[in-house]
Parts: sequence; C-alpha cells; structure tokens
Amino acid sequence: MARLLAAQSAAWAAGDGAAFAATFTPDADFVSVIGEFIRGRTELAAVMQEGFDGFMKGTRLCDPETTTIRFPTPDVAVMVTSGVCVLRPGMAGCRPEDLSVQTRVAVRGAGEWLFTTFQNTRIRRLGGPSAD
Repeated sequence: MARLLAAQSAAWAAGDGAAFAATFTPDADFVSVIGEFIRGRTELAAVMQEGFDGFMKGTRLCDPETTTIRFPTPDVAVMVTSGVCVLRPGMAGCRPEDLSVQTRVAVRGAGEWLFTTFQNTRIRRLGGPSAD
C-alpha cells in the first residue's frame, strides 16, 4: 500500500496524469476536494493532466500527517490519510486551511494492488472554518 501511495505522489510531482490514473482500477470512482466526481481511469487521466498542465502545474503532494490502513478482507484495503495538502512551488509546508483527509479503497487482483475509490475532503472543525 505504501508503494502504491508513493507511486501516486511521484506521478503527481511529475505532472503525469496517465501515471497518476494508473494507480487506479479502470472503473475507479474519484471525488475531488471540490466535490468533482470522476469515473474511470481514462477520464481521471484526462482531468488530472488538464490540471497538471494548468492550475496544478509544478505542485506536489505533501506526506500525510497520519495514515491508517485496515484490511476488511485479504484483497481489500481501506486507507485514510489525514493532514495532506497540495504544495505549490516554493512552499515548504501546508497552511492549516489547506489540509485534507482522504479515504481510499484498494483492491488486489492478479497480485497487484490498485485504488478503486478515492474521496478527498477539506478538514473543517465545528464552529470554525479550518483545522488550525
């Protein structure tokens, strides 16, 4: 699971939409931090590449503050990463208002793990706009 997450981060840093999407199953469901619903590896590759060529150009993902992984079955994993943000060029760390929690479900088929579901949500506290 750590290798799969690292491959996803490396693809993001390289600005490679196809490599990012390759960490997902062909029929994956992806929900972005703004609630955009993307279905399937092909659409995900195109949407991510558009972002990498535009507003996400030169960005990278920070390492999560926390990661939990559990295996409901031997071939299904649920990964929750918290304290994640997109770092723009020149940024050393995340601003509290940019932190997200992400949930991924991975499945193993033919000995290979791939993400099949992804949900990204900005961290907010009750009574306040951000995690600070």
